[in-house]
Amino acid sequence: MVVSDISGREKFLIVTTMKNEGPFMIDWVAYNLSIGFDDVLIYTNDCADGTDLIGDRLQQLGFAHHERNRLGPRATPQNRAHNLSMKHPSFLAADWVISLDVDEYINIRLPEGGIQAFVDTCGPSDAISICWKMFGNGGVDDYEDTPIPELLLKATREDHFPHYKTRAFKTLFRNNGKFNRFRAHRPRIDPDAAANPDAPYEGIVWRDAGGQTTDAAQVEWKRWRGFSDEHARIHHYAVRTTDSFLVKRDRGRTNHVGQDQGLEYWNQLNHNDVTDDSILRHMPRMHAIKDKMLADPQLKKLHGDACAWHRQKAAELKARPEWADFAATLYATPQEGGEK
Repeated sequence: MVVSDISGREKFLIVTTMKNEGPFMIDWVAYNLSIGFDDVLIYTNDCADGTDLIGDRLQQLGFAHHERNRLGPRATPQNRAHNLSMKHPSFLAADWVISLDVDEYINIRLPEGGIQAFVDTCGPSDAISICWKMFGNGGVDDYEDTPIPELLLKATREDHFPHYKTRAFKTLFRNNGKFNRFRAHRPRIDPDAAANPDAPYEGIVWRDAGGQTTDAAQVEWKRWRGFSDEHARIHHYAVRTTDSFLVKRDRGRTNHVGQDQGLEYWNQLNHNDVTDDSILRHMPRMHAIKDKMLADPQLKKLHGDACAWHRQKAAELKARPEWADFAATLYATPQEGGEK
């Protein structure tokens, strides 16, 4: 059983993939439940820090659902999870679905701050895209067991997109049968399965996070001209602290598994121009749910073990001779918006 109500309101689901994300899971799941998501469907693969064990315990306690993502030699974790999820009871029971990563937090900008209020305010829709706002490491090097939205407050300016990747969005879509597959950024329709193969997106109502409609056939994976962020933004903590970025690089990517998350990635997505603490108003509700989670001794121990593994892994990576130059560059580089 997941956190939900019995009022008959719509049900909201997050589908996510995780590998060695143990220190960050509880905060992130608690946050999403606190803004109105009813279920989080977690797929894990090849975990060394107990991420999979935390997923098991969250399911046993009724806070999420967890599946082990068993991969073949050519499979990419995220795409396989998306495909599998569409047959999962959590997906079948959901009215709305979004693919979201554990370093992405939806900051709903409406007074109520809930996901139901967001879709209601945007208006009748089949899909609503919410753009990233990139948050950097803010000069914080050491890993801390502190919720990432409270620890890292430096971000890009509201209307600044320093790299084309920073224009990306994630899409909340209605599970009404109009889409027959989805990927990280958006749902899709295979033309062969569409009512009109020549115009598969005909009749699809697609909005931005300000409620404005756009031509669904022209939607890609990033914001379009005139995109509004009025009602929500996804705060994307792509690098976290410097320590955690080392662990992220070692873990590897969820889809582009052969690509290195090195200095180029760090420079593309680590931006610290202004302070943005607007998400903090949502955190008290997150902490209330987190406290309930950590009241379970087993889950609390699993979380502590994952944090210890994370610290040890960062120290081990810094000590590797082949990582020495890379690590030294990260720790020595002044960040925008403040001196190291």
